[in-house]
Amino acid sequence: MRITILWSSLASYSVAFFKDLSLQGCRIQLIFQPIETDAPYQPFDLSFCQMVLEDSIDVKLNLELLVRDFNPACILMSSWCFPHFMRLTKKLRKNSVYVVSAMDNQWRGTFRQYFGVVSSSILLKPSIDNFLVSGDRQAFFANKLGYKDVMYGYGAAETSRFFCDIPIWKRSKNFLFVGRLVPVKGIKELVQAYIAYRERVKDPWGLKVVGAGPLADLFSDVPGIDLLGFVQPTNLPDLMHEARCFVLPSLWEQWGVVLHEATAGGLPVIATYPCGAITMFARDGINGYIVPPQSPNLTKAMVRISTASQEVLERMSATSSTLAELWNPTMLAKYFIDKVNYFIG
Repeated sequence: MRITILWSSLASYSVAFFKDLSLQGCRIQLIFQPIETDAPYQPFDLSFCQMVLEDSIDVKLNLELLVRDFNPACILMSSWCFPHFMRLTKKLRKNSVYVVSAMDNQWRGTFRQYFGVVSSSILLKPSIDNFLVSGDRQAFFANKLGYKDVMYGYGAAETSRFFCDIPIWKRSKNFLFVGRLVPVKGIKELVQAYIAYRERVKDPWGLKVVGAGPLADLFSDVPGIDLLGFVQPTNLPDLMHEARCFVLPSLWEQWGVVLHEATAGGLPVIATYPCGAITMFARDGINGYIVPPQSPNLTKAMVRISTASQEVLERMSATSSTLAELWNPTMLAKYFIDKVNYFIG
């Protein structure tokens, strides 16, 4: 099968999915939009693709010709937010090209989302056959847009990179946060929760913080906090293996691939209700705690985790590993190919 992928910014998990599509026999044409970022990410190896193009002005002018010459059976695009992608897929659907749009948006009931529901038949249906969604909340949104038989699994983590055979009780007594240091990630709430946590226990765990952003100064001079700054994705598994619990305190998180990565590393988790990935990778009281996104709730969860018995931590760790193993890029690639073949008959 030939697949044209029209993407925004690349991430390690999406590249892993594309590579696995190639390993399953698909020929890949990748057109992506590089983004300017202060984070010094290492470039991805895209040699598995038949064609790789950055979405430059010249490519935009010749996009239809480039894709038609590749002659894909399927187009996978990162979202419906790019008008030139949507115009192209609207034309190619008339030539029986099957078009799938990825989506990690949760339904929030906003005016904009209601407008999308009302206008779906005009704005979305002519350009998109189906959605590849992250989880149940995203599927609910897609259903409201009029897509009833959606595909699941977008955002599967590279679980094999995060596997760890070190028992959880032998790892360093640390909580771990990974993410951008911006307000929506619950950074202020995390700092406040951790300060309160240290006042409530006799032997407090440390807090390792991985990430960069404008709120980095909030971690300065706070006892127990180790701000590590930006870390290459390739080094993240080792850091997860040096912690006993992952904390995702976001005020809003469409999905949160990092939660899947943490569970793949066998970490118990503390995550807030707004994090989309909790529907697949967190079970309250079983492999951690799901809490409202306020500091007191985070504090209580930290206390419960750090004072739990070895038996409880081992059970939580084992459950995290089990949940993580339910999905990975290889499984997603096989599933995606099977579903597309089913839909195109």
